Parts: sequence; C-alpha cells; structure tokens
Amino acid sequence: MAIALDHFLIITSHGAPEADLLANIGLVEGTSNDHPGQGTANRRFFFSNWGLELGYIRDAEEALNGKASGLRIVERAADHNASPFGLIVHRTTDDTDDPFPGWHYYPEYFSADKYFVVGENADIIEEPLCICMPIMAPERPVQPPQAESFANVTELIVSVPVEKPSNVLQSISECDGVSLRTGEPHCMEIVFKDGVEGHSKDLNPDLPLVIRW
Repeated sequence: MAIALDHFLIITSHGAPEADLLANIGLVEGTSNDHPGQGTANRRFFFSNWGLELGYIRDAEEALNGKASGLRIVERAADHNASPFGLIVHRTTDDTDDPFPGWHYYPEYFSADKYFVVGENADIIEEPLCICMPIMAPERPVQPPQAESFANVTELIVSVPVEKPSNVLQSISECDGVSLRTGEPHCMEIVFKDGVEGHSKDLNPDLPLVIRW
C-alpha cells in the first residue's frame, strides 16, 4: 500500500514547555489538541507538507488504562532507552487495507467508525510508534503560516539504537523524505529547504531534536 508521512511526534514533559525552544528559533506555533480517553495532549507546529506534534501525558492513569494503553506512552516517557518519537502516515490511494500489521485504535475524539492503525512494533519501545491516520480523517483547522525559512520540510532523519528495524518501521522509513539511521542514540533531525541557509540548532538534551535550515 502507498503511504506518505503526515506528521511526526516527540513525547515531551508535562505541558510541552519544549515548544518554547522552537518558538525562540522562529517557528510559529499552531493550535493544540487534547485527547480525551487517551490521557495526552499536545502543542503543534505545522509546515506546508508535514507537522510536528509535541505530545505529553495529561493524565497518567488514563494513558495507562484507557483504550490507548497499547501505545505505551507512559513507559516511553519514563524509560530513557525508549523512543520518544512517533511517525504518523496517511494512505495515498483509496485502498482501505491496513498499510502494515498492527491493531486498530478507536479514539474517543473521532467518530465511531474511524480508527488509527497502530503498528505491531508498538511493544518494541526502542522504536518509534508507527501509526496510520484514519481513512477520511477530519480536516485540520487553518494554521498560521511559518516564516519562509521554515515553510517546507525536505527531510526528516530519525535515529534509533536498534540495529535491525522491524518491518513496520522499515516500511515507514521508505516514505519520501524520511531517512532512518540505525545503531545510534535516539534523535530526530528536521531539515528545512535542504538546509540552504546554512543554519542549525541542536536542542539536546532538552529535546532530542536538531533543526537545520
């Protein structure tokens, strides 16, 4: 099945104060979301092609015991060896089959017929969560534009400590613009407009993220 990256996730501390680090660079923050029944909420940044979600635990009990417990968000937030990342894709054809092996998560904040496909590698917490958006997902509200320097992401590089990625992760890493580096510490690198301006900012250790523009 043909898939494309939709947005990507970094699990952060409560309230996602790390978003302010991005704002200080010049990125414009968009609307945030609360996830009833999932125990999480977020702060978000939108670009012309993809989006960045900084997710955090709003209610640990709900996250541990709700319908989304299989995402293992609490464990991922607490374990430094776990990947804090998520890679969320959407289908690019009308094919309704699941794009990879996994399970269906029906969140409370969608209509009853809509679900995420969560990759079967969700229990491999050293790997990023791999999730496919619902068919005919609700449209996002209009978001404020980014400055020209941050308008378009041309590459997303995800580093993972595993040497041999699961088939699910491998399939997502083959999406256009996505690169996977194995056998390296957890890190995400966002490249805007091929890095033509020659700038970079390493937000480690506050956020496992490097930005190049």
